[in-house]
Amino acid sequence: MAKLHRFPLEDAAEDAINRAQVLFTANPAFGPQSTHFWQAQDRMLEEVEKFSAAWFKRRHDATRSAIELSKHVFTGGIFDPAVAIEALSDWQRKSMERIADDAKDCTEMLSACAECMVSNETDAVEETRKAVKKATSHTGTPV
Repeated sequence: MAKLHRFPLEDAAEDAINRAQVLFTANPAFGPQSTHFWQAQDRMLEEVEKFSAAWFKRRHDATRSAIELSKHVFTGGIFDPAVAIEALSDWQRKSMERIADDAKDCTEMLSACAECMVSNETDAVEETRKAVKKATSHTGTPV
């Protein structure tokens, strides 16, 4: 059977993959690092989900209050501009409260994510240190 021609780039790619495989399978540091990375991802996703749920609730509240505002203005406010101005002012005040809540919740989410990254990284470094120490410690007497 004829031997297939291989390009130098194929050999280089295969060589790089083989070297990386040896590196990754032999390194005790990757276990704790990987575990903590995914734990941090999970926690940050929970924080973003919590923020998003509250944000969407406020957007729904804003839409519903705008519907009520429209009904109110076009029933009573059409005959009395003071009623319309009062209703619009109330709606704007509540909208500003929602925006302030958005900013507060966003700050809390970002702080929680930053804290998660720092604490997870600290734990990962400590576990990595222990894993490397265990993997590199020898019980024999040096010669």
